[in-house]
Amino acid sequence: MDWSQVNWMAIMPELIILGFAVIVLLGELFLSPSARRSLGAITLVGIIIAMVGVVRLWGVEATEFSGMFSVDLTANVLKLILLITTALVVLGVLRVKVTLGEGEFFSLMLFSVLGTMFMASASDLIMLFIALELTVLPAYVLVASKKNARSAEAALKYFLLGIVASVVLLYGMTLLFGMTGSTNFTAIANSLHGRSLEPMLLVSIIMIMVGLGFKVAAVPFHFWAPDVYEGSPVPVASYLSAGPKAGGFAALIHLFPVALASAAPVWATLFAILAVLSMFTGNLVALAQTNVRRLLGYSAVAHTGYLLVGLAVADKLGYLSMIFYFFVYSLAALGAFLVVLATTERGIGENVTDFAGLHKRSPMLAIAMAIFLFSLVGVPPFAGFMGKFFLFASAVKSNLIWLAIVGVLNSAISFGYYVTVIRQMYLVSPESDGVVTVSKPLYLSIMLIMAAVVFLGVYPTAFLSIIKL
Repeated sequence: MDWSQVNWMAIMPELIILGFAVIVLLGELFLSPSARRSLGAITLVGIIIAMVGVVRLWGVEATEFSGMFSVDLTANVLKLILLITTALVVLGVLRVKVTLGEGEFFSLMLFSVLGTMFMASASDLIMLFIALELTVLPAYVLVASKKNARSAEAALKYFLLGIVASVVLLYGMTLLFGMTGSTNFTAIANSLHGRSLEPMLLVSIIMIMVGLGFKVAAVPFHFWAPDVYEGSPVPVASYLSAGPKAGGFAALIHLFPVALASAAPVWATLFAILAVLSMFTGNLVALAQTNVRRLLGYSAVAHTGYLLVGLAVADKLGYLSMIFYFFVYSLAALGAFLVVLATTERGIGENVTDFAGLHKRSPMLAIAMAIFLFSLVGVPPFAGFMGKFFLFASAVKSNLIWLAIVGVLNSAISFGYYVTVIRQMYLVSPESDGVVTVSKPLYLSIMLIMAAVVFLGVYPTAFLSIIKL
């Protein structure tokens, strides 16, 4: 490869994240303990600069590194969503004591973000797999960073199931390479064009779906998610609720519609099945949960089901609706986890009953949590309603009316467990009258997310016009 011919501006956002990840890691080694407290702010600055780099690439379409890395609107939108949610996480934990050293914690998060960004631009199986491993390996360490049995158990499950999923994914990719003789998505699509569905291709598709299904916590590959969301440190769970999922869905959006376009009827049907299983399993099991973080973990499984509706639709409207819903879901889920972080920092437990009377102890936290939960249900005028509206409308337009009905039914089921938290906050008297104080950066992050959830619910075209929906 002639490195002088590479357009380095195309990967400038990734280079910025890499540079700041190294800077923050070195800061942990060479800075004094008091100076290390600034590493979170440095991380936030790096993310904001990377966001500017992504915006400067808006409208650019380029392919670099012999077709392995591509820049397009979809990749840029997904990167921007990832960077926005990660910036909100970093802002929220600036004054929160993290379980690792500040440099280690923030550098691991940045390396995971780097892998996710490469996944968003991957147009080759090799690039996709390497980026996927870069995304999840730092996440394993972050989950295990809290030194207790529950965190260790969650990390072990995440790690072992992740290895199995990666092996299955790699074998599926190997079969696809064996059939087509290429790892490039476009070349694979050209090789498969006009060919009938061979048994080996079907096996490859299923294996790839299994591997990526684990990454996005789709049923029946979801077993790690509730344990990880409950057992990991709350700042880590906040990041995991949005960050790595963006990479998984980026891979799904790029790989299946491009490389496997000729087999769309097959994988679209399989995604519809996974969507139904994920929605029902996540929502029905969440009804029995008493721990808020575990409840949000099963909620994440259910929302993976809603998102997979876009892949079941298998057209441009479905993919764009899925991207919009992923953004509004990520905001609401992240906001809910940050509220949990704010309460646990003040010694309040994580059970649903521990939120009793929160509206008296911290009115704004209670309002924010209620808005986030209503958005996750899909109640107007919040962003989650508009996200589900566009997603289910795309299913109806593709004659998948039954799938839209299943989605609406599951939204109604989900109201049953979200409302239990809201009921505790507003209708049950608190056991303590103490005021819940929140650090200013965490409070700002929660308020920004709340404003975004309300704004996108009232004015969704602000985002939809960007993704051309």
